[in-house]
Order: sequence, then C-alpha cells, then structure tokens
Amino acid sequence: MNNKDLEYVLVLAEEKNISSAAKRLFISQPALSLFLSRLEKSLNVTLFTRSTGGLILTYAGERYVAMAQQIEKLYETFEEELESIHSLNRGRLTIGTSAHIGSLCLPQTLPAFEERYPNITVDITEGNSQMLERKLALDELDLALLHLPFKEFEPPCYEVIGKDRYVMAFAKNHPLNQYVYSKAGEKYPYIDPEMAKGEKFILSFPWQRVRQITDRILRNAEITPEIVLTSSSVQTTLRFASAGMGITFLPESYIQLFRCEGDPVFCYMEDFYQAVWTFVIAYSKAGTYSLPAKAFVKHASDYFAERGRI
Repeated sequence: MNNKDLEYVLVLAEEKNISSAAKRLFISQPALSLFLSRLEKSLNVTLFTRSTGGLILTYAGERYVAMAQQIEKLYETFEEELESIHSLNRGRLTIGTSAHIGSLCLPQTLPAFEERYPNITVDITEGNSQMLERKLALDELDLALLHLPFKEFEPPCYEVIGKDRYVMAFAKNHPLNQYVYSKAGEKYPYIDPEMAKGEKFILSFPWQRVRQITDRILRNAEITPEIVLTSSSVQTTLRFASAGMGITFLPESYIQLFRCEGDPVFCYMEDFYQAVWTFVIAYSKAGTYSLPAKAFVKHASDYFAERGRI
C-alpha cells in the first residue's frame, strides 16, 4: 500500500464512477479498473460493488477510506511540521514593549529563545502602550508585550501570559500604617483602600496603562483622589510616596526595578478591588502571525506558566 493506492481509492469513493475518477487522476479508465482489481485481490476483500448507479463502498471499502483519510491527515500534519522546522531556521521577529515590561520579561525569555532558534533575528521596539498598539495594527510589529485593557487596538488578538498584583505604597510614618493587617504566607501585608479616603495621591498620567488599573482600584473603593503630583515615571511616583508626599499604586513586579530611600510600605488589596493587571502578548491578526512569533509566544507562555506570574 502506498500514497498512490490511497489517493486512487479516495477519488473513486468521491466520484463513484471509474470513468470520471480516471479523468480526475489523469490516467486511462482501463488502467484504473486494472488497479482496483489488483488492489482488491491483494487485500482479499471487495472495496466497491458495481451497480448501474455507480460504485458503492462495501463495509471493507468504508474502513479503507476512513483509514486512508486518517493517513492523509497525518501526512499533511507531518508536512506542516517539517515546514515549520524549516521556516524556524531563519527569519526575523519584531517585538514591541515598554521599557518596564521589557526589562521584566525579555531577560527571562530571550536568551533561551535565541539559544533554541539561533538564526531568528530579534528586533526590540520600545514605546508606550498606545504607540505599540498602533504599530501592531499597522503590522509594523510581529508581537507586543502589553497589559489589558487595550485602548486603540481592535479587535484584540492575544495570548494571556500572566497576572501581576498591584500594591499600594506609602511612607513608613504615614497614618495609614495603623490599618495594615497581615495574612499568613503573603510577602506583603494588606490594607483596605477605602481607608485612604481624604488622603493625597501621587499618580501616573491618565493615558498610561498603569494609571488605568489604579483608577479601577479607586473607583471600587469609591475614592475621588486628591492628586498632588502626576508623573509618567512609576519610579518618580514611588519615590515621592516614600518621602511622605502621598500614596501611589504600582504592579508588584515593578518593586524589584526601583530602590527608594526610606523603604516605602507596600500593601496588597483584597480581590474585590481588582488590584491586578493582565500581561499579554498581542499580535495583529488572529491565526496569521509568523512561525517565529508563534514560537516565541509558546516559549514565553511555557516559561511564565511554570512560575505562575510575570
């Protein structure tokens, strides 16, 4: 049994007529009739019954066709896998990221990716979320490392990589310290954001993704914040909070990026306040991104899945 045998039987089953099947296979009708007779003899079964209405599959014929279809599908899958392996031997991958997200994620994933795919050239483009979404929509990037929610990029096509809790940060001598409480097994203590009503806040600009999560926390706490300082730098807002000028919010993973004099107090918040943001790898068109891009998404997903967070 070979691929030609499978192909001939499948075409005969579809056409139900030797003449039309022969035309489709570009062979003569006598040659196809001889092929079918020899195949049935070698298998010692009848695959088709001949009738005035054409060829009708026997039970043995139905099983042969089902098996042939499975073999064809397996072969197609194998060919696709070989093509993928061939394509991943070369290529270019353009990844967009903010400076903060890139510093957290790429050093953890790119070295192993480049070791596995040494002939894939990786280009990094840094920018804010809005710029990255626009470049993604214009197909100027293969992938972008972003946090939900999207603002401009519609429809969103992405793979969720992980989630990162937010923390409230304030000075060691801030009055809020009296409301801090502990939970077993947690790295930082907890606080109810509602205790911050009437306090001063130091926040990022409204268009920044980090601020959008902060605004959600404040809405859930029913707080209209008195903002004494706005900065595009999370590090700046954290330093001012550490100095006692007000309260700020930031993702827990960002803590490792900054050092502050005075060591601010960091507090988790209960789930009700939705103090978390979702980290994703976004791409422009579902199902059409490149093989190197698919490989990086899988590699990053596997890496962060093992660790449970970014």
